[in-house]
Amino acid sequence: MALTKSRKREMLQELQNTISSAQGMVFTDFQGSSVSSLQALRTKLRAEGASYKVVKKTLFNKALQNTGVNLSLSDQLPGNLGVVFANDPVFGAKVISEFAKSAPKNTFTLVGGLLDGQYLVAEQVSTLAKLPSKEQLQAQVVGTLAAPMTQFLQVTSGVARGLVTVLSAYRDTK
Repeated sequence: MALTKSRKREMLQELQNTISSAQGMVFTDFQGSSVSSLQALRTKLRAEGASYKVVKKTLFNKALQNTGVNLSLSDQLPGNLGVVFANDPVFGAKVISEFAKSAPKNTFTLVGGLLDGQYLVAEQVSTLAKLPSKEQLQAQVVGTLAAPMTQFLQVTSGVARGLVTVLSAYRDTK
């Protein structure tokens, strides 16, 4: 059954809203994947506020252009296009990379991605997936900033501890 023009307009508007709210997108070719495996992927993504949608390529390109992304991705994208829309681009890339590795051979492939208006090839998305998450990076920065203060505190308390040890030893001898 063919889609009506009004339904296509609604789908285009929904897609534009989703694209404009996403921080990053990952493109996949899902041909040969089972419905149950894609449903498990959607559930995992939904838990972190991301989503996976199967979209028509022409509609997706039109939505990209309407949201200000001036890329024509028709040549780079497969016929069966699945897109991950994520608020944390690293999370979306990690989940898709893990899923692609666990999927049966040639049934689910990573095609590319879109980050800050720049097209990423599959290798770049795989590299992005290897990065730590935003929370892990923030914890590393805090740890790095706190390390000098912790070391300073240990040094200054070491002097007092040494003085107490010397006084205690002196008391024990008397």
